Amino acid sequence: NILKKIIKQLLLSKLFNKESIMVKNLCTVLLLLFAISSVYANNKELLANDIKKWIGKVELSPKHSKENSPCFVLYGRYPTKLIYKDFFPIDNTKSYSFKARLRTLDEKLPASAYMGFEVLDAKKRQITYQNVVTVPLNYSEVILAKKGSKEVIIKLIPNFEKIVKQKLAFNAKEDKSDIPNFDLSPRCKKVSKIDDNTIKIELIQPLTKDYPAGTKIRVHSCYAVPMYYLVSGWMPAGDGKECVAKLNGVANIPGANKLKFWKGTAYARPFIWFGNWNRKPQAGAKLLVDKISFTESSQK
Repeated sequence: NILKKIIKQLLLSKLFNKESIMVKNLCTVLLLLFAISSVYANNKELLANDIKKWIGKVELSPKHSKENSPCFVLYGRYPTKLIYKDFFPIDNTKSYSFKARLRTLDEKLPASAYMGFEVLDAKKRQITYQNVVTVPLNYSEVILAKKGSKEVIIKLIPNFEKIVKQKLAFNAKEDKSDIPNFDLSPRCKKVSKIDDNTIKIELIQPLTKDYPAGTKIRVHSCYAVPMYYLVSGWMPAGDGKECVAKLNGVANIPGANKLKFWKGTAYARPFIWFGNWNRKPQAGAKLLVDKISFTESSQK
């Protein structure tokens, strides 16, 4: 606002004429400063500069710190986790950018990493991959599903063999408005056809409640993991890699993607994992993490 007033006064001033190059140059500089200040005002930093705000593997490596940024070091088994302690409310009209510089300490022992988010719904229930990701199979209905039983009998659907290793989402709605669905069965261990109309599913654990006949069922993924995959891969040594995970609001459809928070997200907190499930570092490998930021801004 102050810059605006100064520029306005200069433009109205008698000094501002064809010969007043100095004043014109000054206005140009002030306009540039105004543009820069607007960008920074639009970006709200959410992370506190306090290492006590981090949980999990919280270990610093002062000798590897650069640019006055605290440097964390992660090592051990996959996944060794560094997680921000607080959850932040997520505004569907905002964009969120999670940044960090990731470096392998010793190029002979490369380190891999994930960057992502743990997310909660409005009731502060944790949303994981299994709650939002469906398997492309037809809906079915319960015939028999009793608390304490490891067997569920449902109506036959095409390609029912694909239910093995997945989970059943109960009280499913065909418009998928129930997603994220938290009413999930244990993992399906075995599926067998009883007759032309019914199949029997064996679960790895018993059901925790009864489901009446006719309850709608949809098949979901079995993976109970957070939104871990936004950044992944081996991280270089030396100057490392500036990594960014950017999300624009909340998805209004099911599934997992890299563009928006999962459907139903109301709160989120960032994390960094040492290692990838398919790129596990060798013993002795270490990952350096610094220049961490998490900003909120208006969507463009």
